[in-house]
Amino acid sequence: MSFNESRDILKLVEQSKAAECNFFNFVFNKILNKSKNRFVERCDECIDIIPSQHQTIRVIPIFKDMDKNNLCLDKEIEKACEIVNNSEIRFIYFVYPKNDNFDKHIQIKIPHIEEACSEECMIKIIPYSLNDLCKKRKCNGNSNILCN
Repeated sequence: MSFNESRDILKLVEQSKAAECNFFNFVFNKILNKSKNRFVERCDECIDIIPSQHQTIRVIPIFKDMDKNNLCLDKEIEKACEIVNNSEIRFIYFVYPKNDNFDKHIQIKIPHIEEACSEECMIKIIPYSLNDLCKKRKCNGNSNILCN
């Protein structure tokens, strides 16, 4: 591989890391700005929402182009299992940029987690709109705790 090819690959990696960081910050700031009756904690790879009347919700922003017709969620399922097995957190939301092929929440059922948990457990993948200036949605209940 030539120096120029190496440089181009490194530039793409840097741009990808910047996009991931910007998306994480965008999601964090949106949640933080809607933090009535809840605390928000920022961790390395996740955001914990701690409502006053509900269990903690772990939000994991992932900057990846999702397609509801071709979901590959092996890493997410592994991560969700790890979180449920090693913490008290039972609500895990993986958040991705919204696009034409990914525009609705999808609940993920993991049988061995549901069997092992005596409490309610919810794992979702959620499209997150980046167009917050043009569009405002209303929050209606816990399932839309991440709404814009």
